[in-house]
Amino acid sequence: MERGRVSRPGRRGLRIVVAALASVVVWAIAAPVAAAEVCTEPSVLPVSQLSAGMKGTALTVVQGRSPVSFDVEVLGVLPDGIAPGVDFILVKTSGRVIDETGGIAAGMSGSPVYVHGKLVGSISYGFAAADQTIGGVTPIEPMLEVMNYPSLLASTASALARSPSVRLTAKLEQAAASAVGVSAAEFPSTARQLRVPVAVSGLNTRGLDKLNQVIQRANLPFATYRAGSAQAVVDTSAAPLVPGAAVGAAASYGDLTFAGVGTLTATALCGDEVRSLAFGHPFFFDGETSLGWNAAEVLTVVPDPSNLFGPFKIANLAELRGTVDQDRLAAIRAVEGELPQLSAVTSHVENPDLGTSRGGRTDVARQNFMPFLASFHLLLNQDRIFDRLGAGSSDLSWTIRGTRAAGEPFELARRNMYYSPWDISFESIFELEFNLYAIQENGFETVRINEVVLDSEITQRNRTARITRVLSASSLQPALKARKYLFVRPGDRIRLRVFLLPAEATVERSVDLIRRVPRSARGEGELVVRGGGMSGDEECFFGECEEGSDEEGATGPASFDELLAEIVGAEHSY
Repeated sequence: MERGRVSRPGRRGLRIVVAALASVVVWAIAAPVAAAEVCTEPSVLPVSQLSAGMKGTALTVVQGRSPVSFDVEVLGVLPDGIAPGVDFILVKTSGRVIDETGGIAAGMSGSPVYVHGKLVGSISYGFAAADQTIGGVTPIEPMLEVMNYPSLLASTASALARSPSVRLTAKLEQAAASAVGVSAAEFPSTARQLRVPVAVSGLNTRGLDKLNQVIQRANLPFATYRAGSAQAVVDTSAAPLVPGAAVGAAASYGDLTFAGVGTLTATALCGDEVRSLAFGHPFFFDGETSLGWNAAEVLTVVPDPSNLFGPFKIANLAELRGTVDQDRLAAIRAVEGELPQLSAVTSHVENPDLGTSRGGRTDVARQNFMPFLASFHLLLNQDRIFDRLGAGSSDLSWTIRGTRAAGEPFELARRNMYYSPWDISFESIFELEFNLYAIQENGFETVRINEVVLDSEITQRNRTARITRVLSASSLQPALKARKYLFVRPGDRIRLRVFLLPAEATVERSVDLIRRVPRSARGEGELVVRGGGMSGDEECFFGECEEGSDEEGATGPASFDELLAEIVGAEHSY
């Protein structure tokens, strides 16, 4: 079998993920909980005291950093509308700000609503294909519960399902329709969580399209846009954030900045720390989490004249203020001054065709985004230096360093080469992503990835080679010859001489290989000489499968150490 094609890694990683999911759930249930601190609370108006016709104001930022107000009228309340114990408040917004934006915009999530000068909740829901002045408010009571949540001793995942929509009663649907002058049949019956504007830096159109595919598969209500890169820099002279201010929750900083933008609802003093609430709905719905907490500067609000999706804010991240440590159904919570633990992804990319190179860096806050953030960091830097989309070859080395459950360090280093006739930059990132995912979601112990170091050379050259002929020899047939059949003894050494013709050459070169016959071998066997990067039947010889192959009876890694060894020893593409 003569093959020179480079293929992606095999299916081994899929089994690892399933085992990891089971162990994480059991561990999360057993996690201990620390005692909660009592927080000072703002003056609130309970949802039980609201009635249709009440009027108030809301705060948000539509440009720069200063909050501006707009008018809000309560149309009704839907008990348990968002979730059991979490009511839904239907409102109509108006005023100059709403006229200018075209309605409630993505990025207004968290905008505080006040009635009689008391905090009622945050604007967090809207309607698709409808008048965008109608929206939904998350009551402040369940948000304040999040303010008082304890910090858990270990990271857990939320046990609840995301609740992105609220079904209106016929009475509330009629109230919304009457408020905008249409019939109930013309107004949608379902309110949906406002989309989160997500600022993304560094990716070109192709890269952003690929990222949006990842987001769509995860069913995340995000609206991505290109933004400037942000660094994890603290400005101690910055003025305190106030309700209505634009804020960002950052999964990463640097070359690949990834941050959701929303509005600050309320702050409180809890013991000796300042805590803030925002969004009025989840971001990722992680439960306890670790994201950067930043001020944001709004550039503009993009209107939607069609009213299909609604307007949305575009903003850049400003200075780092603290850590988002809770991502819950009713709100995200941040702790001011407590900085997130970041993991560095650094890269050095060279292009010998143009004589160009670049060193890049992305600092990752959200650990479970590490696989895709690190691989997309590599993609954007290779795109920048390759300066084209198309065929080529890459030579990539990566080192992954981290900490194991007991605190001991671990390190994995690997190198591979790739070729693509269509898009070499994109083809190069998959094995790295699979390695990171297998390590992070392993079923043996909880680990943290602290650093990823990447070294890449990318070129338009086709560095593949075609196998033209194979000579073989054994103790029974010692002369190297081209043979269809070779006679061997159990335990024998098979000598091979493989002739390769590089894609851009006219002269062959040869490679000598040794393969040992299993001592238990009987009867006939097949030896296949081919290019690397494949999996399947070729991993078995005389019925004996190498560890980690997909054949029946093969076994996978039995420990984290074995997993690392399997990744390092996996077949290469060169």
